[in-house]
Amino acid sequence: MPLKIINNKGIFEVCGEFTSENKGKVKEYFNNLLDNYYEVVMCLNKINKIDESAIDVLKFIHRKAAKRSKVLFVLGKKNTTIEKAFKVFNISYIFKNDYN
Repeated sequence: MPLKIINNKGIFEVCGEFTSENKGKVKEYFNNLLDNYYEVVMCLNKINKIDESAIDVLKFIHRKAAKRSKVLFVLGKKNTTIEKAFKVFNISYIFKNDYN
């Protein structure tokens, strides 16, 4: 499944395969959101494949949000594909569970 980013009432759902082939699309999209909004909600529940380059993009987005004092919610802890990758690369700290 090709990667798509869907704005679902302010929750930006990343769907499909988040890999090196499309990491630039995600980086550019969320980089732009962080330039324009104080709070950004990224949902990874519909990711079915992720690789190390995608993890690097998530780290970049997380660092940018922190550097600019922005609020970044990353949802998707229940997605086993994402959870495994986050544990392997030790970035589970990115998840936020307190978004309502």
